Amino acid sequence: MKRRSFLAGSVGIVAAPAIARIAQAQDRIRPVEFITGSPTASWFPVAAAIAEMTNRFYSGQPVSVIPGAGAVSNPVRVGRAQSDLGISYAPFLQLAVQGNNEVYRDALPNLRSVASGSTNMLHFVVERGSPIRRVRDLAEQRPRLRIGTGPNGSTELFSMQQLFAAMNLNMRDAETWGGRIERLPTSGRADGYLNRQLDLTNYFINPPAAEIVEMLNSRPGTILSIDDDVRDFLAQRWSFIRYDIPANTYPGQSEVVHTVGLPYVIITHSAADETLIYRVAKVMFENKARLAAAHSSFADWDPRRMNQGLGIDLHPGAARFYREVGLLT
Repeated sequence: MKRRSFLAGSVGIVAAPAIARIAQAQDRIRPVEFITGSPTASWFPVAAAIAEMTNRFYSGQPVSVIPGAGAVSNPVRVGRAQSDLGISYAPFLQLAVQGNNEVYRDALPNLRSVASGSTNMLHFVVERGSPIRRVRDLAEQRPRLRIGTGPNGSTELFSMQQLFAAMNLNMRDAETWGGRIERLPTSGRADGYLNRQLDLTNYFINPPAAEIVEMLNSRPGTILSIDDDVRDFLAQRWSFIRYDIPANTYPGQSEVVHTVGLPYVIITHSAADETLIYRVAKVMFENKARLAAAHSSFADWDPRRMNQGLGIDLHPGAARFYREVGLLT
């Protein structure tokens, strides 16, 4: 299932020349890089669909999509104009613009927002039969676990660090209990769980996530609820939003899972071409079905709210489009 998502995104980019030839507008623009996350996760196919639709306005297919380290790292690359478009989350964008904090030492005042996408939620998957039944059990039982989280710069790693902090722990404490923590990409965590090399792993992804469905079908497990005091910590300190994953969303999940999440944000920098950013906002607003085909999370997405929850200032090109359609005065 992961492989199909990746191919769908890739085909979208490859197929764009035929579409571009029949488009009315054939403007030229320098190459544009759109940085996302792991190629097997949801951001890549969504960005590929946006790139495909935006490239219809241009000759030479200037917008290309590349994998990135994730929501924490992407603002740095975009804020320094090393990439022109990217994806992150509002709390990280606010911290990046401010600088001088525990996440971003240097301020990145040139970051601008374009649009919000669907909501990703924090998932903790543990093997069935584990004594860990909720997240706080980690602090209370201090078990010997092989834990998989995301690589440096990922939301998974950041959220794992902050979850431990909410329980007055440090991730290194897990090693003192006899366990270990591996920093792995999306596919590496799934493979580690399926191969029984990991006991617990986390994802920041939109439910129902194909990766997690596949994992739980192959190796039955449990998605842990996050205790309310930990959710409150993440909400108050980092602006996470409390969410519940309905029962029976995943194989073997008979109860509601209490977690947190954030809508992801398409970002750019202040020097990005205004017409390009206008067109990115336009194709997203007008093509919900195409985005939903790229990833099912867009089935419930409301394009009339895509200028909300962005965290930082809009790029003028996006603001112009939102004024035209009545979303901004």
